[in-house]
Amino acid sequence: AGLTRDYLLYLPPTLSNSPGGSPSPLVVMLHGCTQGPADFALGTGMSALAREQGFAVLYPAQAQDANPQRCWNWFQPNHQLRGHGEAAVLAGMTRAVIAQHGLDARRVYVVGLSAGGAMAAILGQAYPDLYVAVGIHSGLASGVANDLMSALSAMKNGPKTPTSAPSAAHAHTPMPTIVFHGDGDAVVHP
Repeated sequence: AGLTRDYLLYLPPTLSNSPGGSPSPLVVMLHGCTQGPADFALGTGMSALAREQGFAVLYPAQAQDANPQRCWNWFQPNHQLRGHGEAAVLAGMTRAVIAQHGLDARRVYVVGLSAGGAMAAILGQAYPDLYVAVGIHSGLASGVANDLMSALSAMKNGPKTPTSAPSAAHAHTPMPTIVFHGDGDAVVHP
């Protein structure tokens, strides 16, 4: 408990949250290791797309004191479960931004790159009542690691059997997921 994270929030000029109007969707973008919200926003072009399409974008920032490389701690069990660690912080941040800006709680998407992709997979599994779809670029499946050594092994050799399963309450809930991963990736095994 007591974890907090900074974030960058992009709200398009056409944000629709007026009475009678349809509230705008939210896309949560989780950066990879050594990145931060500003360079991730610039590199992905997501804010420009959000301006064009009329949705909000939340870019959470991993704290360097939480991980020296600013990786999301997707490989640590205390960050892989609903109500715990970074997963809880990110879900709470998402809910707070939705409430503060009158965004559409039925259209919330989470997307991540590398370590952010692995954390996006965790969020989709742990919070299917909050996120309606997941996008993963060069990430790993939820539950494939339970410490740094198993994370490095999964990244180098591919995952073994997941070490955790969806909670019983959400095990039957299918989560629409899109995965992008190049076969030439030298960091995360395809």
